[in-house]
Amino acid sequence: MDANLAKTERMRVKRVMERLDANAFATAYVETKEDALKLVKQLVPPGSSTATGGSQSLIECGILKYLEDETQHIDRNAPGLSPEEARKRNASIFMADFYLASANAITEHGEVYEVDGRGNRISAIAFGPEKVILVVGVNKIVPSLREAVERVKRVASPANCVRLGKDTYCAKKGICVSPSFDEHDLMCHADCGEDTICCDTLILKRQRIKDRITVVLVGEALGY
Repeated sequence: MDANLAKTERMRVKRVMERLDANAFATAYVETKEDALKLVKQLVPPGSSTATGGSQSLIECGILKYLEDETQHIDRNAPGLSPEEARKRNASIFMADFYLASANAITEHGEVYEVDGRGNRISAIAFGPEKVILVVGVNKIVPSLREAVERVKRVASPANCVRLGKDTYCAKKGICVSPSFDEHDLMCHADCGEDTICCDTLILKRQRIKDRITVVLVGEALGY
């Protein structure tokens, strides 16, 4: 990146972190995904109980592997679970020491935007473990909620539906069936069939429990 653009990008990240701090999030910035892994190892000691939301960012950073190898990781997608066992496994996530995920977007106003298919990720982030860590590449910073919605419609959901093998319009066409922002609704609509992953929306603004959620911004593109 050009040195001048890099300087203005660092200024932008600094503004976002200041607004997240003002909204009672804890924040950290690292340059690379390798640095993100080092930081998570410091924040999440070996032997801790952990759980995760589906996250390409955590995979790319090597964080998911660390959690699976070095912590008491709760795998909600473990094969062979009965419906009752799966229900209990999902419930146990709320009692983990740490919950790790990414975000679909971070706005320059200091808001975290999340869209979910089953609600397991957003419920754990909003009201689950005592400590939540969100690892987010700077590619997910957007000016406002309008752009956050459009980012999900045009980038995040199509790529995730392709990754997950979903039978949706966006997996086939590479864009949401309704790609334009609706000024009357900040949600991504689940109108592309039963396989949709855009059922629930969470917008995190002001946090009542200061520093419960840590947003780790990474100075490179991560995930979708």
